[in-house]
Amino acid sequence: MEKFIAVVFESDDTAFKGETALRGLHATGELAVYAAAVIGKDLDGKVKVKKVEDEGPLGTALGLVIGGMVGVLAGPLAVASGAAIAGSAAAASAAASGMAVGSMTGGLFGVYRDLWVAGIDSAMLDEVSVELLPGKSCVVASVDEVWTSPLDVKMGEAGGVVFRKPRIDAIDEQYASDMAELDREITELKDEWKQASDETKQAIHDKIDAAKSKTNAAMEKILDRIDELDSQTEARLKAIDEQIATAKENTRQKFETRKAEIQADYKERKSKLDASMALAKEALT
Repeated sequence: MEKFIAVVFESDDTAFKGETALRGLHATGELAVYAAAVIGKDLDGKVKVKKVEDEGPLGTALGLVIGGMVGVLAGPLAVASGAAIAGSAAAASAAASGMAVGSMTGGLFGVYRDLWVAGIDSAMLDEVSVELLPGKSCVVASVDEVWTSPLDVKMGEAGGVVFRKPRIDAIDEQYASDMAELDREITELKDEWKQASDETKQAIHDKIDAAKSKTNAAMEKILDRIDELDSQTEARLKAIDEQIATAKENTRQKFETRKAEIQADYKERKSKLDASMALAKEALT
């Protein structure tokens, strides 16, 4: 199961060692690391991105999470400092957008929404914030683990405190719900237009045009999401295949099962997105 993990360490040095140990677990086939980074809280309380490696589509997704984390752990004003020293464009962009959205929507609403889009439980980050005191650092990563003990042991040896939560995608269901609502709205407006007087038909027609504009915008988002789903699934399967090639027999079987789950999940999500696109096209006819 794909999980988001956060491991809090006493210092930057121990966090970097922990991140290296995490990579080692990937190399030996104990778990699959999709993307990882190190953030830290300075003695003055500012949260900064200390290290992040650009790892393609999954690294971009983690960048969104990092931006949200910085906002949650230190407030929107600290996001700028995280963006300024981020090690990749993905993290910098996500951190900056987290601050921008937060300022537009009020408080931390924007960054919490980013975390929701990325499938991260913000309640877990509240727990991390209690542990991440000034001077401490934290390894954050998206991983797939078949056993929890390898990570717990390695991080414990490095002096880390482990937090983990399953990653749950909700955005695809939201797209389906939004598109169904737009389709219903347009259908009802068309029915209303047929029954309306000449004096009110133009106003109803304007509402239909507005709803269709929203539908076109939603279609663009769905198309972007389909591209994102394709690239992220490809990257996940590549990482899982690496583990299948190096893992021990009992662990390899677990990863093979996980690969089948990823493929099935992809088909289900792609089907929902395709259905949303079909509904949108129907609404525009």
